[in-house]
This record gives sequence, structure tokens and C-alpha cells, in this order.
Amino acid sequence: MEANMNPNSIVPLYVQVVECLKRDIENGVYNATGRIPTEAELAEQYKVSRITIRRAVDDLVSQGLVEKKQGKGTFICRQKFAKDIKNLQSFSEMCHHMNMKPCGQMLENKLVHADEKIRKQLNLEPGAYVIYISRLRTADGEPVTIERNYFPVKYSFLLEKKFDDNSLFECLQEEAKVRVITSEKQIELCRATAAEAKLMKVKKGAPLLYIKSVAYTYDREPLYAGAQVFNGEVCSLYVCESVEQ
Repeated sequence: MEANMNPNSIVPLYVQVVECLKRDIENGVYNATGRIPTEAELAEQYKVSRITIRRAVDDLVSQGLVEKKQGKGTFICRQKFAKDIKNLQSFSEMCHHMNMKPCGQMLENKLVHADEKIRKQLNLEPGAYVIYISRLRTADGEPVTIERNYFPVKYSFLLEKKFDDNSLFECLQEEAKVRVITSEKQIELCRATAAEAKLMKVKKGAPLLYIKSVAYTYDREPLYAGAQVFNGEVCSLYVCESVEQ
């Protein structure tokens, strides 16, 4: 896209180029390939030196907007799905907050025996059954997470539902008048299994973020226990800490 640089401006030329490139990125000028022009092409386009272009591109790299791939060129960085683990939000709510389209694919929805760990987390008696629901969730068509959650059988209505693009949180609120008030999380790293790699479109053994959690209702009753695996290439976690006064 043509742009006139002002060499007499107090704003350095490389900063002017940065702003032009950022505007073009935001306007989707390079969406077709995700690749921005070469230094020579940009120098010709903006009528500035390649040194100026190189400094501008390096600035965009430092801002995390583009990345250089050896032998291939410079490409726009994909927007990462940011999961705020400080606030309780459903996957759908987080997607809408980021102007991304939430979708999903229900993998399993069935009644299973609770193992000892799940039984203790949900305060269930020995031999108890639980509802197991697993889903692949995507944001703007990009695989983000696999959810595997266990619910007490008091929420047996979930067995009759198909959770693909709809929110499980909203269903629980509408059908059972319950919602998550608090949640305990443990974050680890894991390696993608063959099945997970196929669903997440990563290589087998690729590192994934592994979040184990137990969610509770207002009266501290366990609502579900389970885990999520996230593709760290397309997802970041946000945490805010403060000093208690």
C-alpha cells in the first residue's frame, strides 16, 4: 500500500514505517499469505533506505506483531488465545471478549465409574458414577484446548445434550440454576499423545499446557473436576498477583 514518509517530521522515519505497517496489518492487507513484503520491496514502497526498513521490522518483531522465519521471510504473528485464569469465564465468553468465534466438537459424553481421585475431588461415595464429557474447543477455527470434565450424576441431564458450539456453563445455569463461583487450578506441562496431537494439529510429543481444576458452586459444592490441555503456540495464560494489605 502506498504511503508517503515525511523526512522533515520530528517522528523518525522508521517509526513512521512502523505505524504504516501496523495499520496495514490491522486492516488485513497481508491476511492472504500472512507474509509482509521483503526489505527491498518495503524500501521501494516507502521510498526509504533498507536500514530504515530493517529497524522498523525489528521494532515490530520486538512488539510481537511479526516474526522472521529463516529463508522464508517475515510473517504476521497469529493472535494468541489469552486465557485469564484470574477470572472465571467460560471458553465461549473468553472468545467473545477477544472477538473470536468459539466452536467445538464433542468427543465423548457418557456415564463412567469415578476413579478414586475424581471421587475424592467431587466428594462422592465409593463405587459412584460420574458423567464424563470431553470436547475439542477452537477459536476462529484454530484448535485451542481439549476439555475433559467429570460431573456428579445429579446433573444427568447433561447426558442428553450435545455440546459442540454451545456453552456448557450456560446450560448448567439454565437447566440446574448453578454456576461456578470458585475454582482451584494446578498448571503443569505435558506432552501431546498421538490422539491429542491429531486433534490439536501438533506433532506427537509437542509440549502442551496442562491445567487440572476443581470448580465449586456458591455453597462450596463441587460442580466438576477435570483437566484441559492447551496448545501453547496459540494460547497464553494471564495471571494477576497482588500483595495482601
